[in-house]
Amino acid sequence: MSKATSERPGRGRLSPSHSSRVLGCEPVLRGKGTVPAAQAPNTVAHQRNPAPATHIGLPQSHSLMPLLSEQHLRKALRQGGRRGSSSGADGMTWASLRREASGLLPLLAHQLVDGTWQPGPLREIEIPTYTGKRMPTFVPPVLDRLVHRAMRNAIEPILEARAFQDWVSGFRPHRNRITALRQAAEYRHAGYRWVADLDVASVSLGATVDEAINWAAEHIHDGTFLARLRTALAAMPEPIAPGSGLAPMLINLRLSQVDRSVGGLRVVRFADNYAVFARTQQEAEEAFWAISDALLRMRLRPNETKSRIRADANVEDLFLIGG
Repeated sequence: MSKATSERPGRGRLSPSHSSRVLGCEPVLRGKGTVPAAQAPNTVAHQRNPAPATHIGLPQSHSLMPLLSEQHLRKALRQGGRRGSSSGADGMTWASLRREASGLLPLLAHQLVDGTWQPGPLREIEIPTYTGKRMPTFVPPVLDRLVHRAMRNAIEPILEARAFQDWVSGFRPHRNRITALRQAAEYRHAGYRWVADLDVASVSLGATVDEAINWAAEHIHDGTFLARLRTALAAMPEPIAPGSGLAPMLINLRLSQVDRSVGGLRVVRFADNYAVFARTQQEAEEAFWAISDALLRMRLRPNETKSRIRADANVEDLFLIGG
């Protein structure tokens, strides 16, 4: 073995390229040598609990289409198969899809690659909510929900790393109401006892497919993947319609446009509910209108019956279903 070879850390040949083809996979300089990217510390996108971005980072720079392959469709099937959800208009259930997966998934993966995949018809049902109302819901066929799950698996790590703020919980991995309450409690214990409590009215309504694709395109530069995402969203009555496996992620993506303009406030968001903490009533009122204006720019508004200024608010009273 030559002296030059013995001094190199790790394995493999040196590449003539001086940079990585994939964002976030650059080699790491350590001591006198270079550690290959495969041996370097995990990047944000690959950590189990990544620290969400406090600003909009660079867009994704490599293709996401391999994440819609048969292998990843099978992973999505394992995830979806754990749910007891209703069948679509074609009558297929998760159980029947598992039985027929060996024939259906290779064909579905091929259709996604060549652009011939078309979503099936929807089944419209009404689901009772916790408040007693009945919510119209549009149930796609199981195969389409499988594609939604695979797409979400591909997009979500990118959005977690680059789009979603640290003070946002709900519809996110490892971030729920308890996470939001802990963050709210920190502000209250610090003396910020006035709260501008804003619930967003009809957050799932009013968006267009073009808008949803533009939100995603801020972080994803794979035109083919975005075209498949457009196909999936265009099949729904609205891109964030209840029933779509992409709707929860798209709610956060829509509101992330609002979040970036109010990050200077002491704010916590759980799902579609903002809570801004202040020391005085006047400061809380100013924060209320700041959030309202930011929502208006996205053609959204506060829910008038659920939104209010709270004095000496109890943290446990925040982020409740039904207000």
